[in-house]
Amino acid sequence: MGAFSTGMGSTDLAFAMITGGNWFKVPETIKVVLTGTPGEHIYGKDIILELIRQIGVDGALYKAIEFTGDAIKHLGMADRFSIANMVIEAGAKNGIFAVDNITEAYLIERKEANGGLRAEPKIHTSDADATYCQTITIDTAALSPVIAYPFLPSNGKPVEQAVADDLKIDQVMIGSCTNGRIEDLRIAAEIMKGKRVARHTRMIVTPATQKILLQAQHEGLMDILIEAGAVVSNPTCGACLGGYMGILGDGERCVATTNRNFVGRMGARTSEIYLANSAVAAASAIAGKIVDPRDI
Repeated sequence: MGAFSTGMGSTDLAFAMITGGNWFKVPETIKVVLTGTPGEHIYGKDIILELIRQIGVDGALYKAIEFTGDAIKHLGMADRFSIANMVIEAGAKNGIFAVDNITEAYLIERKEANGGLRAEPKIHTSDADATYCQTITIDTAALSPVIAYPFLPSNGKPVEQAVADDLKIDQVMIGSCTNGRIEDLRIAAEIMKGKRVARHTRMIVTPATQKILLQAQHEGLMDILIEAGAVVSNPTCGACLGGYMGILGDGERCVATTNRNFVGRMGARTSEIYLANSAVAAASAIAGKIVDPRDI
């Protein structure tokens, strides 16, 4: 594809249409420095919700976000995927992590599991003199699990606030493209083993892919979750976008590991969605209200 300046004339435009070239604006980059060691039950979900809380849902419009800092070595690929997935909720074009030993180990594992990769990865790094339009530092050691209250992903509050607000819930959803990975199901199963979902609460588990569903079955995670009273759906967007498999009714309140909590996102316009990590979701399903998983 060709790249064209902002001053495209009719000839340039015609050339672009004929050759299939497109004009793209090169986005500015926000640098996010992650420091410290994340505490118990602090995951990528909490980091991205904290970032969105700080800059808002339009804080990175047409920008890239690059994540750096010592704390990254404590983040597995699942955490990084969750973060990169949700930068769009701040308006960003993409989320970037530099390749490190964790990335390389992941690629080797994928290569061995699938008999090779579709293509050899091309590794890029930022220039030493790269310029950034903004730099934000987040101390992951100081984070509590973050809960995004209705009706914006930027309406983040520490879980302690949600506990104080004594928020009874009707439904919990663990899954979606954001947090439906095997790591999320392991977290939920560890918390829920030998326990039961509250009588007045529904719990829906939606693995992100068929492979994750099968792996969860092989690891015995599905037995734990189903015996605890959860309902497991096929991999789907489903309730996340208000389509099916968990649509909320009038006035219902849900804790979800999904990426958005706009008005009417999962059903009735009077329903409420609280975004949270998988540990908060699982612990809250047991309690029937939003709780701090560190207290379970």
